[in-house]
Amino acid sequence: MTLNDLLPFFGHSELNTNLDQLLKSAGASVQSLSAKTLRAEGSDAIELKSLGLELAFWEREGYERKMGAPTDAGKAILAAAFAYGPGGKSFKPYTGPIPFSSGPIVNRQDALNGFGTPDVTEEDDDVVEWDQWTKDGLQVRATYNDDGSLWNLSFSVPFK
Repeated sequence: MTLNDLLPFFGHSELNTNLDQLLKSAGASVQSLSAKTLRAEGSDAIELKSLGLELAFWEREGYERKMGAPTDAGKAILAAAFAYGPGGKSFKPYTGPIPFSSGPIVNRQDALNGFGTPDVTEEDDDVVEWDQWTKDGLQVRATYNDDGSLWNLSFSVPFK
């Protein structure tokens, strides 16, 4: 499973059989999400640590309020995917293709080369914490470790 496989399913829920099949091919399932956590926290995640991926699902009402109408009628809506870099402690580095980039991204310079000039940059004490872009209607964010190496890339449905 790669980010390219996942992006078409943003806004879809546990009712989407193709999303369910994709997750099952990676040893996961939307049914593993906790209905209680979705209700109480508003989101839950599927961690695919061996692939370097984490998938965030939002409960329907919160998704509708902050992001708009989901694609189908389910209750757990895929809202974001995180791909971890080599600095992740519990996730293996993601090694698949990076959407909107022609090569791997392991540090800030790679992100700037791959995605271009950021729409927004967050900096604290002259250390860049993250950069954010909008690509094909998705929010793309690169979050960095203090040394400028990639902590993770996130691809998400933007807030409305």
